[in-house]
Amino acid sequence: MSRKNRKVVKMKRRPSYFLGTLFFLFSIYLLVLFIQSFTKEHVSIYEVNQKQIADNESLRGIILRDEELVTTKQAGYINYYLSEGSKLSTSATVYSINQDEPLSDTAASVDTSEVTLSDEDTQNIRNDIASFRENADLSDYSNLLNFRYNIDNTLMELSDINLSKNLSQLRKESGNNASFSLVKAKKTGIISFATDGYEDLSIDKINASNFKEMTDQWKQLRTGSQVKAGTPVYRLVKSEKWSIVVKLTKEQYQKITQKDSVSVTIKKDNITMSPTIRAFTTDGDYFANLIFDKYMIHYLNNRYLDIEIEFNSASGLKIPVSSIIEKKCYVIPKDYITSGAGKTNQQGVAALSYSDSGKEQIDFIPVEIYYKDENDNVYIDTKLFDIGTTIIDENNPIDGKLQVTDTKKLEGVYNCNQGYCRFRYVKKLYENQEYAIVENGVTYSLSNYDHIILNPDTIQEDDIIY
Repeated sequence: MSRKNRKVVKMKRRPSYFLGTLFFLFSIYLLVLFIQSFTKEHVSIYEVNQKQIADNESLRGIILRDEELVTTKQAGYINYYLSEGSKLSTSATVYSINQDEPLSDTAASVDTSEVTLSDEDTQNIRNDIASFRENADLSDYSNLLNFRYNIDNTLMELSDINLSKNLSQLRKESGNNASFSLVKAKKTGIISFATDGYEDLSIDKINASNFKEMTDQWKQLRTGSQVKAGTPVYRLVKSEKWSIVVKLTKEQYQKITQKDSVSVTIKKDNITMSPTIRAFTTDGDYFANLIFDKYMIHYLNNRYLDIEIEFNSASGLKIPVSSIIEKKCYVIPKDYITSGAGKTNQQGVAALSYSDSGKEQIDFIPVEIYYKDENDNVYIDTKLFDIGTTIIDENNPIDGKLQVTDTKKLEGVYNCNQGYCRFRYVKKLYENQEYAIVENGVTYSLSNYDHIILNPDTIQEDDIIY
């Protein structure tokens, strides 16, 4: 047959509806997966770390002391013989007063030697300057006032010390002059030469208005000019006991009333103490009086202090609060935990059941222990068997039968170190709105660098993490 006589007959292909349908369904499946990837909440994983967390509140408080202003009974010019912060005894000469100005000039010029700064005086001035430079804040005018007062105070003390060294000569110069007299302390205590007008402020007078303008306003009592009778000449603090009153929010008040003690850090010099706490309310406002029994002299010329109250603190494993869930568990004595047959040595319980013929039989049910309490009871999952199931202590099969009915809830998280969710008990030491600190080193619990599920409501126990 020649090529010209050959005919090529094209076969008509029948349409393949199966492949088209399969391709269409596969496209729909991909589209659904694509949409779910945007709408479905993804599982988030969090790495556990050892941390310390604290619930601190920074506040500014008012200092209360047992103090009074001492006034002079006569007019005249005053010269002091004690330095700021000196302890007074009833025999101590505090100052002299004379009515004649020429005698004042004589008193001031008795010592013809040059007044020099000791190493301690120089260091005090340097410390005042360094402290001011380190904490300088142009928006805080009280810092400028305190700095000026401290420098003035140091310079005036030099003059007072010079006079005290020559007290015997002053007496000789004054002779029996009635206009010159020495004044002794009538009470014991600590002396200060500054006043701010709040010496009479007491705990029963405290109210919200005291916390509006909280700036130190000290006035120097050592002026060098003539004073009238009845003028305050020094301030006397009669006790080492002192307190700081702070105004609280309702939440802070509730926190502090639940505490037997708190740690308070005074920011001025970073001293931390544990004061006695007296919480109270006045006219609907909340306050706390923090009572101290030492370091009063450190804050002799402060009326207001910035403090930090540590309500709670804890060290352990830090986890987000959102990761914590509750799990319902059976509570059974540890003696009822047994081991299964074979090489696996898996832990479980021996549960009593009955065959169709009514014959007793023992079923081994594998369990995972979530927690063991101080009474040697263990906590296991309630999903393993029905409540009321009887389990057997294999070491005491006759009398050791227990019907399981006791249940409790455990707090824990989903651990995913092995690629699937496993419940792990956590013991909380501290908690705020975002994070909790849980105890480290607890059996059946978490360890440092473990991975947990941040949003456990999106997953179930034993689910595999992709």
